[in-house]
Amino acid sequence: MGKMINGNDLFQMVRFGALSLISDIDKVNSLNVFPVPDGDTGTNMRMTIEGGIKEVEANVDSSIGVLAKRLARGMVLSARGNSGVILSQFFKGISNGLKDMDKASVFDFANALISGSKRSYSIVTNPTEGTMLTVMREAGDNAIKEFKEDMELSEYLEIYLKYANISLDNTPNLLPVLKKAGVIDSGGYGLVMIIKGMLMCANGEDISELENKVKVENFNENSKLTYGYCFDFTLQLQSSKINIPTFDSKRILDVISSNGNNADVSEEGTKIKGSVITFDPGMLVTELRKYGEFIDIKIDNLDYKKEDVEATPVEEEKAERKKYATIAIANGVGLVKAFKEMGTDEVVSGGQTMNTSTQDFIKAFDKVNADNIIVFPNNGNILMAANQAKEMYTKSNVYVMPTKTIAQGYSAQSMINYESDNIDEILQEISETINNVSTLEVTYSVRDCVINDIQISKGDYICMYNNDLVSSDKDRISAIKKAFRLIPDFDSKEVLTVLKGRDVPQQECDELKNIAEAFNSYMEVYVVDGMQDIYSYIIGIE
Repeated sequence: MGKMINGNDLFQMVRFGALSLISDIDKVNSLNVFPVPDGDTGTNMRMTIEGGIKEVEANVDSSIGVLAKRLARGMVLSARGNSGVILSQFFKGISNGLKDMDKASVFDFANALISGSKRSYSIVTNPTEGTMLTVMREAGDNAIKEFKEDMELSEYLEIYLKYANISLDNTPNLLPVLKKAGVIDSGGYGLVMIIKGMLMCANGEDISELENKVKVENFNENSKLTYGYCFDFTLQLQSSKINIPTFDSKRILDVISSNGNNADVSEEGTKIKGSVITFDPGMLVTELRKYGEFIDIKIDNLDYKKEDVEATPVEEEKAERKKYATIAIANGVGLVKAFKEMGTDEVVSGGQTMNTSTQDFIKAFDKVNADNIIVFPNNGNILMAANQAKEMYTKSNVYVMPTKTIAQGYSAQSMINYESDNIDEILQEISETINNVSTLEVTYSVRDCVINDIQISKGDYICMYNNDLVSSDKDRISAIKKAFRLIPDFDSKEVLTVLKGRDVPQQECDELKNIAEAFNSYMEVYVVDGMQDIYSYIIGIE
Protein backbone atom coordinates (compact mmCIF):
# COMPACT_ATOMS: atom_id res chain seq x y z
CA MET A 1 0.00 0.00 0.00
CA GLY A 2 1.61 3.24 -1.15
CA LYS A 3 0.76 6.92 -1.13
CA MET A 4 -2.85 6.76 -2.40
CA ILE A 5 -5.64 4.80 -0.70
CA ASN A 6 -8.86 3.61 -2.36
CA GLY A 7 -11.99 2.01 -0.97
CA ASN A 8 -10.70 -1.54 -1.19
CA ASP A 9 -7.53 -0.51 0.65
CA LEU A 10 -9.60 0.88 3.52
CA PHE A 11 -11.78 -2.23 3.60
CA GLN A 12 -8.74 -4.49 3.83
CA MET A 13 -7.21 -2.37 6.60
CA VAL A 14 -10.40 -2.59 8.65
CA ARG A 15 -10.54 -6.38 8.12
CA PHE A 16 -6.98 -6.66 9.40
CA GLY A 17 -7.87 -4.35 12.29
CA ALA A 18 -10.84 -6.49 13.30
CA LEU A 19 -8.78 -9.69 13.22
CA SER A 20 -6.01 -8.06 15.24
CA LEU A 21 -8.57 -7.02 17.87
CA ILE A 22 -10.07 -10.50 18.01
CA SER A 23 -6.63 -12.08 18.37
CA ASP A 24 -6.23 -10.44 21.78
CA ILE A 25 -9.87 -9.89 22.73
CA ASP A 26 -9.58 -11.78 26.02
CA LYS A 27 -7.03 -9.26 27.25
CA VAL A 28 -9.23 -6.33 26.19
CA ASN A 29 -12.15 -7.83 28.11
CA SER A 30 -10.02 -8.57 31.16
CA LEU A 31 -8.89 -4.96 31.66
CA ASN A 32 -11.72 -4.26 34.07
CA VAL A 33 -11.33 -1.62 36.76
CA PHE A 34 -13.34 -3.79 39.15
CA PRO A 35 -12.76 -7.59 39.27
CA VAL A 36 -16.31 -8.44 38.23
CA PRO A 37 -17.02 -11.11 35.57
CA ASP A 38 -18.64 -8.74 33.08
CA GLY A 39 -15.75 -7.38 31.03
CA ASP A 40 -17.19 -6.78 27.58
CA THR A 41 -15.26 -3.86 26.05
CA GLY A 42 -13.50 -6.06 23.51
CA THR A 43 -16.70 -7.91 22.70
CA ASN A 44 -18.55 -4.65 22.06
CA MET A 45 -15.76 -3.29 19.85
CA ARG A 46 -15.59 -6.57 17.94
CA MET A 47 -19.32 -6.70 17.22
CA THR A 48 -19.30 -3.02 16.23
CA ILE A 49 -16.44 -3.28 13.73
CA GLU A 50 -17.72 -6.58 12.33
CA GLY A 51 -21.08 -4.90 11.75
CA GLY A 52 -19.32 -2.36 9.54
CA ILE A 53 -17.47 -5.07 7.63
CA LYS A 54 -20.70 -6.99 6.96
CA GLU A 55 -22.28 -3.81 5.63
CA VAL A 56 -19.70 -3.47 2.84
CA GLU A 57 -18.09 -6.86 2.20
CA ALA A 58 -20.68 -7.99 -0.37
CA ASN A 59 -19.98 -4.93 -2.51
CA VAL A 60 -16.63 -3.28 -1.83
CA ASP A 61 -16.76 0.12 -3.54
CA SER A 62 -13.50 1.37 -5.01
CA SER A 63 -14.34 4.94 -3.98
CA ILE A 64 -12.93 5.52 -0.50
CA GLY A 65 -15.52 8.19 0.29
CA VAL A 66 -18.47 5.93 -0.55
CA LEU A 67 -17.02 2.89 1.21
CA ALA A 68 -16.09 4.85 4.35
CA LYS A 69 -19.67 6.16 4.59
CA ARG A 70 -21.20 2.69 4.27
CA LEU A 71 -18.65 1.22 6.66
CA ALA A 72 -19.44 3.86 9.28
CA ARG A 73 -23.19 3.33 8.90
CA GLY A 74 -22.78 -0.40 9.53
CA MET A 75 -20.73 0.31 12.64
CA VAL A 76 -23.15 2.90 13.98
CA LEU A 77 -26.10 0.49 13.68
CA SER A 78 -24.10 -2.38 15.20
CA ALA A 79 -22.57 -0.27 17.99
CA ARG A 80 -22.78 -1.86 21.44
CA GLY A 81 -21.63 -0.45 24.74
CA ASN A 82 -19.84 2.85 25.26
CA SER A 83 -16.66 1.55 23.62
CA GLY A 84 -18.59 0.39 20.56
CA VAL A 85 -20.46 3.68 20.20
CA ILE A 86 -17.23 5.68 20.48
CA LEU A 87 -15.52 3.40 17.95
CA SER A 88 -18.43 3.74 15.53
CA GLN A 89 -18.31 7.52 15.80
CA PHE A 90 -14.53 7.44 15.26
CA PHE A 91 -15.16 5.79 11.89
CA LYS A 92 -18.08 8.15 11.26
CA GLY A 93 -15.64 11.04 11.67
CA ILE A 94 -13.14 9.30 9.37
CA SER A 95 -15.87 8.98 6.74
CA ASN A 96 -16.64 12.69 7.08
CA GLY A 97 -12.97 13.44 6.49
CA LEU A 98 -12.95 11.29 3.34
CA LYS A 99 -16.28 12.57 1.99
CA ASP A 100 -16.59 12.75 -1.83
CA MET A 101 -13.05 11.40 -2.36
CA ASP A 102 -12.36 8.70 -4.92
CA LYS A 103 -8.88 8.14 -3.50
CA ALA A 104 -7.17 9.67 -0.48
CA SER A 105 -3.59 10.70 0.02
CA VAL A 106 -1.75 9.75 3.18
CA PHE A 107 -2.18 13.34 4.36
CA ASP A 108 -5.95 13.11 3.67
CA PHE A 109 -6.12 9.91 5.71
CA ALA A 110 -4.08 11.45 8.54
CA ASN A 111 -6.54 14.32 8.76
CA ALA A 112 -9.47 11.88 8.56
CA LEU A 113 -8.10 10.12 11.66
CA ILE A 114 -8.12 13.47 13.47
CA SER A 115 -11.66 14.09 12.21
CA GLY A 116 -12.60 10.71 13.73
CA SER A 117 -11.21 11.74 17.11
CA LYS A 118 -13.10 15.05 17.07
CA ARG A 119 -16.32 13.29 16.14
CA SER A 120 -15.95 10.82 19.01
CA TYR A 121 -15.38 13.61 21.51
CA SER A 122 -18.41 15.50 20.22
CA ILE A 123 -20.89 12.77 21.12
CA VAL A 124 -19.71 12.34 24.72
CA THR A 125 -21.34 14.79 27.13
CA ASN A 126 -18.47 14.86 29.61
CA PRO A 127 -15.39 13.34 27.93
CA THR A 128 -13.09 11.58 30.39
CA GLU A 129 -9.35 11.72 29.74
CA GLY A 130 -7.42 8.50 30.21
CA THR A 131 -9.79 6.57 27.93
CA MET A 132 -9.80 5.54 24.27
CA LEU A 133 -10.81 9.12 23.46
CA THR A 134 -7.45 10.31 24.74
CA VAL A 135 -5.58 7.60 22.82
CA MET A 136 -7.16 8.48 19.48
CA ARG A 137 -6.74 12.23 20.04
CA GLU A 138 -3.12 12.16 21.16
CA ALA A 139 -2.13 9.67 18.47
CA GLY A 140 -3.65 11.81 15.72
CA ASP A 141 -2.42 15.17 16.99
CA ASN A 142 1.15 13.98 17.58
CA ALA A 143 1.53 11.80 14.50
CA ILE A 144 0.54 14.51 12.04
CA LYS A 145 3.35 16.71 13.35
CA GLU A 146 5.79 14.17 11.91
CA PHE A 147 4.08 13.89 8.53
CA LYS A 148 6.30 14.31 5.46
CA GLU A 149 5.22 14.76 1.85
CA ASP A 150 6.87 11.58 0.57
CA MET A 151 5.47 9.32 3.30
CA GLU A 152 3.73 6.07 2.46
CA LEU A 153 0.73 4.95 4.48
CA SER A 154 2.67 2.26 6.35
CA GLU A 155 5.20 4.84 7.54
CA TYR A 156 2.49 7.13 8.82
CA LEU A 157 0.53 4.37 10.57
CA GLU A 158 3.71 3.25 12.29
CA ILE A 159 4.11 6.75 13.75
CA TYR A 160 0.39 6.86 14.66
CA LEU A 161 0.66 3.48 16.42
CA LYS A 162 3.77 4.63 18.30
CA TYR A 163 1.94 7.61 19.77
CA ALA A 164 -1.19 5.52 20.43
CA ASN A 165 0.92 3.15 22.54
CA ILE A 166 2.54 6.03 24.42
CA SER A 167 -0.89 7.50 25.15
CA LEU A 168 -2.26 4.11 26.21
CA ASP A 169 0.59 3.54 28.66
CA ASN A 170 -0.16 6.95 30.18
CA THR A 171 -3.90 6.37 30.72
CA PRO A 172 -3.45 5.29 34.39
CA ASN A 173 -1.77 8.64 35.12
CA LEU A 174 -4.78 10.51 33.74
CA LEU A 175 -7.49 8.34 35.28
CA PRO A 176 -6.83 7.51 38.95
CA VAL A 177 -9.28 4.61 38.99
CA LEU A 178 -7.13 2.83 36.38
CA LYS A 179 -3.97 3.43 38.38
CA LYS A 180 -5.63 2.17 41.55
CA ALA A 181 -6.71 -1.02 39.77
CA GLY A 182 -3.32 -1.45 38.09
CA VAL A 183 -4.69 -1.57 34.53
CA ILE A 184 -4.54 0.45 31.32
CA ASP A 185 -7.73 1.58 29.58
CA SER A 186 -9.43 -1.38 27.88
CA GLY A 187 -11.01 0.64 25.06
CA GLY A 188 -7.69 2.31 24.35
CA TYR A 189 -6.01 -1.09 24.16
CA GLY A 190 -8.70 -2.31 21.77
CA LEU A 191 -8.11 0.71 19.55
CA VAL A 192 -4.35 0.08 19.56
CA MET A 193 -4.96 -3.52 18.43
CA ILE A 194 -7.14 -2.26 15.55
CA ILE A 195 -4.48 0.23 14.43
CA LYS A 196 -1.84 -2.51 14.73
CA GLY A 197 -3.86 -4.66 12.32
CA MET A 198 -4.29 -1.75 9.90
CA LEU A 199 -0.52 -1.25 9.92
CA MET A 200 0.01 -4.94 9.15
CA CYS A 201 -2.23 -4.52 6.12
CA ALA A 202 -0.42 -1.37 4.98
CA ASN A 203 2.87 -3.28 5.27
CA GLY A 204 1.54 -5.89 2.87
CA GLU A 205 1.47 -8.74 5.38
CA ASP A 206 -0.52 -11.87 4.63
CA ILE A 207 -3.96 -11.78 6.26
CA SER A 208 -3.96 -15.58 6.53
CA GLU A 209 -1.48 -15.32 9.41
CA LEU A 210 -4.00 -13.35 11.44
CA GLU A 211 -6.88 -15.54 10.28
CA ASN A 212 -5.05 -18.68 11.36
CA LYS A 213 -4.19 -17.17 14.73
CA VAL A 214 -7.79 -16.17 15.34
CA LYS A 215 -9.04 -19.55 14.12
CA VAL A 216 -6.71 -21.47 16.43
CA GLU A 217 -7.51 -19.23 19.37
CA ASN A 218 -11.14 -18.69 18.40
CA PHE A 219 -12.38 -20.69 21.35
CA ASN A 220 -10.09 -22.29 23.86
CA GLU A 221 -9.80 -22.77 27.62
CA ASN A 222 -9.24 -19.04 28.13
CA SER A 223 -11.93 -17.77 25.78
CA LYS A 224 -15.08 -15.89 26.72
CA LEU A 225 -18.32 -16.70 24.93
CA THR A 226 -19.07 -13.66 22.77
CA TYR A 227 -21.94 -14.59 20.48
CA GLY A 228 -23.61 -17.35 22.47
CA TYR A 229 -25.22 -20.54 21.19
CA CYS A 230 -27.54 -21.18 18.29
CA PHE A 231 -30.25 -23.33 19.88
CA ASP A 232 -32.55 -25.18 17.46
CA PHE A 233 -35.19 -27.60 18.71
CA THR A 234 -38.34 -29.54 17.99
CA LEU A 235 -40.67 -29.84 20.98
CA GLN A 236 -43.49 -32.36 21.11
CA LEU A 237 -46.26 -30.84 23.19
CA GLN A 238 -47.54 -33.19 25.90
CA SER A 239 -51.19 -33.42 26.96
CA SER A 240 -50.01 -34.47 30.41
CA LYS A 241 -48.42 -31.04 30.84
CA ILE A 242 -50.73 -28.62 28.98
CA ASN A 243 -54.11 -28.39 27.31
CA ILE A 244 -52.92 -28.76 23.71
CA PRO A 245 -56.12 -27.58 21.91
CA THR A 246 -56.00 -24.19 23.68
CA PHE A 247 -52.22 -23.85 23.77
CA ASP A 248 -50.77 -20.77 22.05
CA SER A 249 -47.27 -21.24 20.60
CA LYS A 250 -46.60 -17.60 21.46
CA ARG A 251 -45.89 -18.86 24.99
CA ILE A 252 -42.90 -20.75 23.59
CA LEU A 253 -41.79 -17.66 21.67
CA ASP A 254 -42.04 -15.58 24.85
CA VAL A 255 -39.85 -18.05 26.75
CA ILE A 256 -37.04 -18.18 24.20
CA SER A 257 -37.12 -14.49 23.22
CA SER A 258 -36.87 -13.47 26.87
CA ASN A 259 -33.46 -15.08 27.05
CA GLY A 260 -32.04 -14.59 23.59
CA ASN A 261 -32.15 -12.89 20.20
CA ASN A 262 -33.44 -13.74 16.71
CA ALA A 263 -36.12 -15.99 18.20
CA ASP A 264 -38.52 -17.83 15.91
CA VAL A 265 -41.11 -20.59 16.31
CA SER A 266 -43.41 -22.46 13.96
CA GLU A 267 -46.13 -25.08 14.49
CA GLU A 268 -46.31 -28.49 12.85
CA GLY A 269 -49.40 -30.12 14.30
CA THR A 270 -48.65 -30.71 17.97
CA LYS A 271 -44.95 -30.08 17.49
CA ILE A 272 -43.19 -26.73 17.92
CA LYS A 273 -40.04 -25.98 15.97
CA GLY A 274 -37.93 -23.15 17.33
CA SER A 275 -34.64 -21.34 17.03
CA VAL A 276 -32.92 -18.71 19.15
CA ILE A 277 -29.46 -17.32 19.87
CA THR A 278 -28.94 -17.61 23.61
CA PHE A 279 -26.25 -17.67 26.27
CA ASP A 280 -28.03 -20.31 28.35
CA PRO A 281 -29.54 -23.18 26.35
CA GLY A 282 -29.64 -25.32 29.49
CA MET A 283 -32.09 -23.00 31.16
CA LEU A 284 -34.28 -23.00 28.04
CA VAL A 285 -34.30 -26.80 28.00
CA THR A 286 -35.62 -26.77 31.58
CA GLU A 287 -38.25 -24.10 30.84
CA LEU A 288 -39.52 -25.67 27.61
CA ARG A 289 -39.93 -29.09 29.19
CA LYS A 290 -42.80 -27.59 31.17
CA TYR A 291 -44.81 -27.82 27.92
CA GLY A 292 -43.57 -31.03 26.34
CA GLU A 293 -40.59 -33.21 25.51
CA PHE A 294 -37.86 -32.67 22.94
CA ILE A 295 -37.68 -34.72 19.78
CA ASP A 296 -34.40 -33.15 18.77
CA ILE A 297 -32.04 -30.42 19.94
CA LYS A 298 -29.10 -28.83 18.14
CA ILE A 299 -26.76 -26.47 20.02
CA ASP A 300 -23.87 -24.74 18.23
CA ASN A 301 -21.23 -22.52 19.82
CA LEU A 302 -21.29 -19.50 17.50
CA ASP A 303 -17.83 -18.29 18.53
CA TYR A 304 -16.36 -21.64 17.51
CA LYS A 305 -18.33 -21.97 14.30
CA LYS A 306 -18.00 -18.29 13.35
CA GLU A 307 -21.52 -18.22 11.97
CA ASP A 308 -23.39 -15.06 11.09
CA VAL A 309 -25.28 -14.16 14.25
CA GLU A 310 -26.83 -11.03 12.80
CA ALA A 311 -29.43 -13.08 10.98
CA THR A 312 -32.46 -11.42 9.47
CA PRO A 313 -34.93 -11.03 12.32
CA VAL A 314 -38.37 -12.53 12.24
CA GLU A 315 -40.91 -10.06 10.92
CA GLU A 316 -43.33 -9.14 13.68
CA GLU A 317 -46.52 -7.19 13.45
CA LYS A 318 -46.41 -3.70 14.84
CA ALA A 319 -48.60 -2.87 17.78
CA GLU A 320 -51.47 -0.49 17.13
CA ARG A 321 -50.27 3.11 17.33
CA LYS A 322 -50.65 4.54 20.81
CA LYS A 323 -49.63 7.61 22.74
CA TYR A 324 -47.13 6.10 25.20
CA ALA A 325 -44.93 3.02 25.27
CA THR A 326 -42.01 1.85 27.38
CA ILE A 327 -38.98 -0.23 26.44
CA ALA A 328 -36.68 -1.87 28.98
CA ILE A 329 -33.43 -3.81 28.65
CA ALA A 330 -33.21 -6.97 30.75
CA ASN A 331 -31.86 -10.49 30.60
CA GLY A 332 -33.28 -13.44 32.48
CA VAL A 333 -36.70 -15.03 32.20
CA GLY A 334 -37.79 -13.74 35.61
CA LEU A 335 -36.75 -10.15 34.94
CA VAL A 336 -38.40 -10.11 31.53
CA LYS A 337 -41.60 -11.47 33.03
CA ALA A 338 -41.51 -8.94 35.88
CA PHE A 339 -41.10 -5.97 33.54
CA LYS A 340 -43.90 -7.19 31.28
CA GLU A 341 -46.22 -7.72 34.23
CA MET A 342 -45.64 -4.09 35.23
CA GLY A 343 -46.70 -2.89 31.79
CA THR A 344 -43.46 -2.64 29.83
CA ASP A 345 -44.42 -2.78 26.16
CA GLU A 346 -41.17 -4.30 24.89
CA VAL A 347 -38.37 -5.97 26.84
CA VAL A 348 -35.21 -6.26 24.77
CA SER A 349 -32.77 -8.99 25.71
CA GLY A 350 -29.52 -7.48 26.91
CA GLY A 351 -27.45 -6.30 29.87
CA GLN A 352 -24.01 -7.20 31.21
CA THR A 353 -21.89 -8.96 28.55
CA MET A 354 -24.87 -8.75 26.14
CA ASN A 355 -25.03 -5.03 25.43
CA THR A 356 -27.89 -3.90 23.22
CA SER A 357 -26.94 -2.42 19.83
CA THR A 358 -28.19 0.79 18.26
CA GLN A 359 -30.03 -1.33 15.68
CA ASP A 360 -31.73 -3.37 18.43
CA PHE A 361 -33.14 -0.16 19.90
CA ILE A 362 -34.37 1.08 16.52
CA LYS A 363 -36.17 -2.23 15.88
CA ALA A 364 -37.82 -1.99 19.30
CA PHE A 365 -38.90 1.61 18.60
CA ASP A 366 -40.59 0.44 15.40
CA LYS A 367 -42.26 -2.48 17.12
CA VAL A 368 -43.94 -0.55 19.96
CA ASN A 369 -45.27 2.04 17.47
CA ALA A 370 -46.02 4.94 19.85
CA ASP A 371 -46.00 8.74 19.73
CA ASN A 372 -43.87 8.88 22.88
CA ILE A 373 -41.39 6.11 23.74
CA ILE A 374 -39.75 5.94 27.18
CA VAL A 375 -36.59 3.84 27.31
CA PHE A 376 -34.97 2.24 30.35
CA PRO A 377 -31.46 1.05 29.33
CA ASN A 378 -30.83 -0.25 32.89
CA ASN A 379 -27.07 -0.30 32.36
CA GLY A 380 -24.55 2.53 32.21
CA ASN A 381 -22.79 0.83 29.31
CA ILE A 382 -25.96 0.82 27.21
CA LEU A 383 -26.95 4.48 27.63
CA MET A 384 -24.84 5.72 24.73
CA ALA A 385 -26.28 3.20 22.27
CA ALA A 386 -29.80 4.13 23.40
CA ASN A 387 -29.10 7.83 22.90
CA GLN A 388 -27.47 7.17 19.53
CA ALA A 389 -30.61 5.30 18.43
CA LYS A 390 -32.76 8.16 19.74
CA GLU A 391 -30.85 10.68 17.60
CA MET A 392 -31.32 8.52 14.50
CA TYR A 393 -35.04 7.84 15.02
CA THR A 394 -37.60 10.24 13.55
CA LYS A 395 -40.93 8.40 13.76
CA SER A 396 -41.57 9.04 17.48
CA ASN A 397 -40.51 11.18 20.40
CA VAL A 398 -37.96 9.05 22.25
CA TYR A 399 -36.97 9.74 25.86
CA VAL A 400 -33.99 7.81 27.20
CA MET A 401 -34.08 7.70 30.99
CA PRO A 402 -30.65 7.41 32.67
CA THR A 403 -31.28 4.11 34.46
CA LYS A 404 -27.87 2.55 35.06
CA THR A 405 -29.09 -0.54 36.90
CA ILE A 406 -31.95 -3.01 36.61
CA ALA A 407 -33.10 -1.94 40.07
CA GLN A 408 -33.54 1.67 38.93
CA GLY A 409 -35.44 0.63 35.82
CA TYR A 410 -37.65 -1.76 37.75
CA SER A 411 -38.66 0.90 40.28
CA ALA A 412 -39.15 3.54 37.58
CA GLN A 413 -41.41 1.27 35.52
CA SER A 414 -43.48 0.39 38.58
CA MET A 415 -44.15 4.07 39.32
CA ILE A 416 -45.22 5.27 35.85
CA ASN A 417 -48.58 7.00 35.90
CA TYR A 418 -50.04 8.19 32.60
CA GLU A 419 -53.08 9.80 34.18
CA SER A 420 -51.52 13.26 34.03
CA ASP A 421 -51.29 12.88 30.24
CA ASN A 422 -48.41 15.36 30.34
CA ILE A 423 -45.13 13.87 29.14
CA ASP A 424 -43.02 16.42 31.02
CA GLU A 425 -44.72 15.56 34.31
CA ILE A 426 -44.38 11.84 33.61
CA LEU A 427 -40.66 12.18 32.88
CA GLN A 428 -40.17 14.32 35.99
CA GLU A 429 -41.79 11.67 38.19
CA ILE A 430 -39.62 8.97 36.58
CA SER A 431 -36.48 11.04 37.19
CA GLU A 432 -37.38 11.53 40.84
CA THR A 433 -37.89 7.77 41.24
CA ILE A 434 -34.54 6.98 39.61
CA ASN A 435 -32.72 9.47 41.83
CA ASN A 436 -34.28 7.87 44.90
CA VAL A 437 -33.02 4.35 44.11
CA SER A 438 -29.63 3.07 45.22
CA THR A 439 -28.36 -0.29 44.00
CA LEU A 440 -26.41 -3.06 45.69
CA GLU A 441 -25.07 -5.68 43.25
CA VAL A 442 -23.59 -8.95 44.45
CA THR A 443 -21.24 -11.00 42.27
CA TYR A 444 -17.84 -12.69 42.52
CA SER A 445 -14.25 -11.63 41.84
CA VAL A 446 -12.37 -12.89 38.80
CA ARG A 447 -8.91 -11.95 40.10
CA ASP A 448 -6.87 -11.25 43.20
CA CYS A 449 -6.68 -7.52 43.92
CA VAL A 450 -6.98 -4.73 46.47
CA ILE A 451 -9.80 -2.23 45.92
CA ASN A 452 -10.71 0.50 48.41
CA ASP A 453 -8.25 -1.09 50.87
CA ILE A 454 -10.24 -4.35 50.67
CA GLN A 455 -8.13 -7.45 50.06
CA ILE A 456 -9.94 -9.61 47.53
CA SER A 457 -9.09 -13.12 46.38
CA LYS A 458 -10.25 -14.67 43.14
CA GLY A 459 -13.62 -16.32 43.73
CA ASP A 460 -14.59 -14.14 46.71
CA TYR A 461 -18.06 -12.65 46.74
CA ILE A 462 -18.05 -8.87 46.31
CA CYS A 463 -20.70 -6.20 46.79
CA MET A 464 -20.93 -3.08 44.62
CA TYR A 465 -22.96 -0.19 46.04
CA ASN A 466 -23.80 2.43 43.42
CA ASN A 467 -20.89 1.12 41.33
CA ASP A 468 -18.36 1.29 44.16
CA LEU A 469 -16.91 -1.85 45.73
CA VAL A 470 -17.80 -1.83 49.43
CA SER A 471 -17.34 -5.36 50.77
CA SER A 472 -15.95 -8.81 50.09
CA ASP A 473 -16.07 -12.21 51.75
CA LYS A 474 -15.74 -15.88 50.90
CA ASP A 475 -19.31 -16.30 52.13
CA ARG A 476 -21.98 -14.48 50.11
CA ILE A 477 -24.33 -13.67 52.99
CA SER A 478 -21.43 -12.37 55.09
CA ALA A 479 -20.41 -10.05 52.25
CA ILE A 480 -23.96 -8.71 52.06
CA LYS A 481 -24.14 -8.16 55.84
CA LYS A 482 -20.95 -6.09 55.65
CA ALA A 483 -22.45 -4.05 52.82
CA PHE A 484 -25.70 -3.40 54.71
CA ARG A 485 -23.67 -2.00 57.62
CA LEU A 486 -21.86 0.40 55.28
CA ILE A 487 -24.90 1.72 53.40
CA PRO A 488 -25.72 5.25 54.63
CA ASP A 489 -29.00 5.46 56.56
CA PHE A 490 -29.87 1.84 55.80
CA ASP A 491 -31.93 1.67 58.98
CA SER A 492 -34.19 4.46 57.68
CA LYS A 493 -34.81 3.06 54.18
CA GLU A 494 -38.36 2.03 53.38
CA VAL A 495 -38.25 -0.46 50.51
CA LEU A 496 -35.84 -3.22 49.52
CA THR A 497 -36.43 -4.89 46.14
CA VAL A 498 -34.37 -8.08 45.83
CA LEU A 499 -33.89 -9.42 42.30
CA LYS A 500 -32.68 -12.99 42.83
CA GLY A 501 -30.16 -14.48 40.42
CA ARG A 502 -30.18 -17.92 38.87
CA ASP A 503 -27.47 -19.28 41.15
CA VAL A 504 -29.22 -18.39 44.43
CA PRO A 505 -31.13 -21.07 46.39
CA GLN A 506 -34.45 -19.93 47.80
CA GLN A 507 -33.35 -20.74 51.35
CA GLU A 508 -30.47 -18.26 51.10
CA CYS A 509 -32.77 -15.59 49.68
CA ASP A 510 -35.14 -16.09 52.63
CA GLU A 511 -32.17 -15.67 54.97
CA LEU A 512 -31.19 -12.42 53.25
CA LYS A 513 -34.76 -11.13 53.69
CA ASN A 514 -34.63 -11.90 57.41
CA ILE A 515 -31.26 -10.18 57.79
CA ALA A 516 -32.51 -7.03 56.05
CA GLU A 517 -35.60 -6.90 58.29
CA ALA A 518 -33.38 -7.40 61.35
CA PHE A 519 -31.38 -4.31 60.32
CA ASN A 520 -34.59 -2.36 59.72
CA SER A 521 -37.87 -3.80 60.99
CA TYR A 522 -39.92 -1.13 59.18
CA MET A 523 -38.49 -1.96 55.77
CA GLU A 524 -40.73 -3.67 53.21
CA VAL A 525 -38.77 -6.39 51.40
CA TYR A 526 -39.96 -7.62 48.00
CA VAL A 527 -38.30 -10.59 46.29
CA VAL A 528 -38.44 -11.13 42.53
CA ASP A 529 -37.00 -14.29 40.98
CA GLY A 530 -35.08 -12.48 38.26
CA MET A 531 -33.03 -15.51 37.15
CA GLN A 532 -30.31 -13.15 35.92
CA ASP A 533 -26.74 -14.27 35.26
CA ILE A 534 -23.49 -12.88 36.73
CA TYR A 535 -25.13 -11.00 39.61
CA SER A 536 -26.46 -13.25 42.38
CA TYR A 537 -28.48 -10.34 43.69
CA ILE A 538 -29.45 -6.95 42.32
CA ILE A 539 -30.97 -5.07 45.23
CA GLY A 540 -32.84 -1.80 44.88
CA ILE A 541 -32.83 0.34 48.03
CA GLU A 542 -35.30 3.21 48.46
